[in-house]
Order: sequence, then structure tokens, then C-alpha cells
Amino acid sequence: MLRHPAISLACSSRLLLVSCVIGCASTEPAELLACAEGEEAFEGRCVDPITRYEPAQPLDRDNVVAYGEPLTRLSLPPPPKSGFRLIAPPIVVQPGQEISTCVSWPYPTLNHNVVYAARLYTTPGLHHSNMIAKPVVPEHGPNPYPRCHPGADDPFGALPAVIPDVLFANSTQVEEGETLVFPPGTGFVVDTTREVSTSIHYLNTASEPATIEVVYDYFTMPAEKLVRQVSPFAMSVADFSIPPFATDVVGTTCHVFGGELVSLMPHTHKYAARFVTDLVRADGRTERLYEENGFDLESDITVYDDAIPLVDGDQMRFECTFRNTTDHDLRFGLGDNEMCILFGYVHPPEKQFVAFSETNGAPCRSIRIGAFR
Repeated sequence: MLRHPAISLACSSRLLLVSCVIGCASTEPAELLACAEGEEAFEGRCVDPITRYEPAQPLDRDNVVAYGEPLTRLSLPPPPKSGFRLIAPPIVVQPGQEISTCVSWPYPTLNHNVVYAARLYTTPGLHHSNMIAKPVVPEHGPNPYPRCHPGADDPFGALPAVIPDVLFANSTQVEEGETLVFPPGTGFVVDTTREVSTSIHYLNTASEPATIEVVYDYFTMPAEKLVRQVSPFAMSVADFSIPPFATDVVGTTCHVFGGELVSLMPHTHKYAARFVTDLVRADGRTERLYEENGFDLESDITVYDDAIPLVDGDQMRFECTFRNTTDHDLRFGLGDNEMCILFGYVHPPEKQFVAFSETNGAPCRSIRIGAFR
């Protein structure tokens, strides 16, 4: 499988030795420092990438927003020293039951608002969640935390007037948790006057009732450390139908608007047999960005240590191969259905876009929403 790990070394992952040249980011001196596996060389020391900008002592202290009963199943580390933690109310889900709901939080008071890393902790039973932040709607007022006003978790409902911040989207049914760490100097800016909400989908595949716990950590860095600001993009095929016991390919090819590709993540369900993403250059050359065969419970987040340059005129093509082993048509949706979505981050925010095909085989509509920022 051709992909980079979510926790990436600052230097080239092609190196066989776990050593790294300080200087992968242009602001670092060119020195050699040997680091253990899973660490990176940063500012003269070896660090876990997720703690790259953590201060020695907690900077943000009252930075945990939690609702519901205390957690009993997850064993958590201390919250970020610079950043914040959001805890969803634990929920009991019956065997085979699916629950889709919205959970919301206010931002705590923060010293820095540039997020460079995020980590999800979960017990089994989280199918997926998409965490966004949008302005408080004046006529509604703040969300009734942890519940939501109608539409609070819809990232597309007010485009282009309101472009949501996307804080995290997890891989389908990922086990234990997942981590997103951008390369040094890279991050996205959150507006703490907004409020956070997530559309969250629970699925209990066990034979017994399960209490599902979900926690999100966000790690922040000083604004002066930000070199490459990113914003999210999303591409999807909005409707398709695969007959019972058939295998078919769903996908589309969409225009991009230049800038740099920093990360990507596919989103499918359990009937996915293959997911591929190609970059189709304006001159006709094709580059394979991502390939995975079969559905698994591992992280599918890909972060590129060296961002991939894009030009206006390039296109991205993604395809989902679905093997329908059921006796019903497989369509776009929740439950015993499927989705074919590609998500990621691009630099700079002005190049941010959303793209979709209304049905499989229809032309892709690509909209540069970053132009409205």
C-alpha cells in the first residue's frame, strides 16, 4: 500500500536508518541527530511529533470541555499543555445498533489558536465523526451544549457565506484512536469565537451493549511558528447504486486550483475493496497519490512531509471499488450502505475547494470556496 504514516518523520520516510537531518524545514540548522523510531529531530532534540511545540509547563490550564458522566473505559494522558480537549458524553449503544447524532462544545480560553496536531481516543463503536466549527447563529444563540441546533454539524449548509473550520475527520471505524500531525511549521487557524460541533456516527458491531467513549485532543503552536497555513478540501460522489452481489467502481475526476496538497484521507465503509487517488497533471501526466486494497480498522490518514505542488489545471481522480455482498442495492448513505469521499488539507487557504459529482459518471463540479475567505 502506497501511503505515508499519519505520524510522520520530519525527514524523508525513504531513509532506512532512523536518523534525521535537522533542516527538513528551512528554518532548522543542518545538523545530524539520531532519533528513535516514531520520533523526529526538531530544534536540536528528538521528539514525538505531536509534542513538537508543547511548552515545558502547561500554558492552557482550564482547557478541557466535557459533558455527560465521567469516563470509565478510556485511559487518557494529560490534556495538551498548549491546546484543548473535547470530551463527548458517553453513550450506550445496543448490539447492532447505529446512532447518528450531533454533539457540540464551546471553545475554552486558549493562548494560541494555530492547530498543528490532533488526536482521537475512542473505545470500539465509533464509526466516524466530522468535527467542524462555525459562528454562533444570532437568531439561535449558542448551541445547547452538548446538543445542537438544527444544521449545526452541516459543513455545507451556509456555503459560501460561512466556510467552516474542519478540526478533524476520523478514518472509518478506526480502532483505539487516530493521530493527525502536520509537518513542522504547518497548521490551521481556529476562530475561538466560533463553536465546535461534530456529526458523530456510532455503530456497535459487538454482541453485547457497549458504552462508547470519544475524546479529541488539539495541540496548538504560537502564530509566529506558522509557515504554511492549511484549509480542508472535500470531494465526493453524491449518489450511486450497485446491484446485489455485484462489484463496481465509483469515482470522479475534479479540477483543483493550485497551491499544495498537504494531506488526504479516504472515507468508505465495509464494502470497499479498493480506493485509489491519482493526480492528473495539466500536461496529461498521472501520479499515484494513494492506494489501498480492502477495508480495515487502521488509520487511513496520509500526511506528506514534502507537500505536493499543484497548479491550476491539474485534476485529482479518486475511485472506490465496492463489492456488494448483500441482497439489496448498495447506495450512498449510512446504515448498510456506502460512501465514496476524499478529504484532506491544502495550502494556502485561498486554494480551498469542494468538489462533487451528483451521480456516479456525472461531471465533477469543483468550487474554489477559498476565494470567498
